[in-house]
Amino acid sequence: MSRLQQYRLFRSFNLMQLTRFPVTRPLRFLVAQAVSLFTWTPWRGSPTHELVAQKIARVCLFGFFGGGNFGNDGSLEAMLLILRHAWPLAEFACVCPHPQKIARDHQVATIGISWERLSNPVIRTCNKLALRGPGMLANWVRTIQYVRKFDMLVVTGTSTLCDYRATSFDTPYALFRWAIAARLCGTKLFFVRTGAGPIQRPFARWMLKRVAALADYRSFRDEVSRKFCASIGIDTSSDPVYPDLVFELPTSPSKAPAGSPDRPITIGVGVMDYCGWQHVTAEQKYNSPSYRAYLTIMSTFILSLLERGFIVRLLIGEVADQRAVSDLERSMEKKGYRLTTSSPSRAEPGQLIAEPIRSLRDVMHQIAQTDIVVASRYHNVVCALKFARPTVSIGYEKKNAAVMATMGLAGFCQDIDELDLTRLNLQFDKLLNNKSFYEQQTRRRLDEIQRSMGVEEELLNLGLVAGVRRG
Repeated sequence: MSRLQQYRLFRSFNLMQLTRFPVTRPLRFLVAQAVSLFTWTPWRGSPTHELVAQKIARVCLFGFFGGGNFGNDGSLEAMLLILRHAWPLAEFACVCPHPQKIARDHQVATIGISWERLSNPVIRTCNKLALRGPGMLANWVRTIQYVRKFDMLVVTGTSTLCDYRATSFDTPYALFRWAIAARLCGTKLFFVRTGAGPIQRPFARWMLKRVAALADYRSFRDEVSRKFCASIGIDTSSDPVYPDLVFELPTSPSKAPAGSPDRPITIGVGVMDYCGWQHVTAEQKYNSPSYRAYLTIMSTFILSLLERGFIVRLLIGEVADQRAVSDLERSMEKKGYRLTTSSPSRAEPGQLIAEPIRSLRDVMHQIAQTDIVVASRYHNVVCALKFARPTVSIGYEKKNAAVMATMGLAGFCQDIDELDLTRLNLQFDKLLNNKSFYEQQTRRRLDEIQRSMGVEEELLNLGLVAGVRRG
């Protein structure tokens, strides 16, 4: 019997037969996974390993996908499009917090970032009584057991190297666990067009710094992210900068400009449930001074647009932002403006529209029906720029200002914590009065971005580092 046949026979043995005793499920899981870790598998680079792998790249994508952030999911979609085109025979999987949704939407094998059974009330209570030790051990064993199957773990776009609205043991620790497990197993670790910073919590900074330093390959989506990583002691001198992954998504042809002689100008206003950088509960979020101040200014701005006869189309970038839309709807009703949730058959001045948005595709579809966009969410801004819409950014991170500067719109940015209504009106009026100029400027910059996407170069880098061939 050949070594390969021995390997297949051994792996077909059901390890769970060893643990069919009346013990708790967590214990059975730990025993089975621990035994599996020490079973024989062909070492990478051996002839047997080459037979098993059949020279097909095995790629595991990592990210916080499926949780309702449309920009995150759009980044995953773009990465899958790129890799599937380049490596059509490759095997793909995805590690994310909501595996069922991602598996359904993207037809890819998925696994949850953490062990799903820890959400069981009984198991969760026992884990707490044991000071969370068993759950932590189970997650590490499970992570190692899964990630060792792949040639590469690709951390896909998005703001992975930051701690926005997260505790140290939330998203930073999850990334730390999977990245360390990959290195322990000899799986290549890549950060592709990632966003970085800021990281305010010391322990989160310690973990994310080490994760980024361990990477076999890094590229960033803007110079701000690269400089941030350099500022925390990572050598980024050879790390390339490419445009955000969402710029890679194909777009349908844009509709005719809304502001034609027989139709009022349409303004897209992207709103969000902003409540500051720190992690807070839902009750604290919507009662926070930051959220109330932001909502008051945006409400006043939207009211002024409606009174001037513009059509206002509300945009969101995350499911949670629907709360801000609902709060704005109540505010506008008090002023005599009713919100409609579908595109009216006849466009009239002073209409307030908020069609359902369930994906980044929906965001782009609605932005295509606008003339000018004022937005807070980063990927709302990116989508507006993809359609060459003159844009005002109200950002909570430097990433917004970075992408706006790339498009020559650095003078149309504001920090969300220092949002000034008078300045916002001035910025909007300047875009409105010079709309054609900024549209043409943005289209020229888009053409430059298309020429500098670097997809082929980046795929070559990934393939060379991982030792896989284009298939």
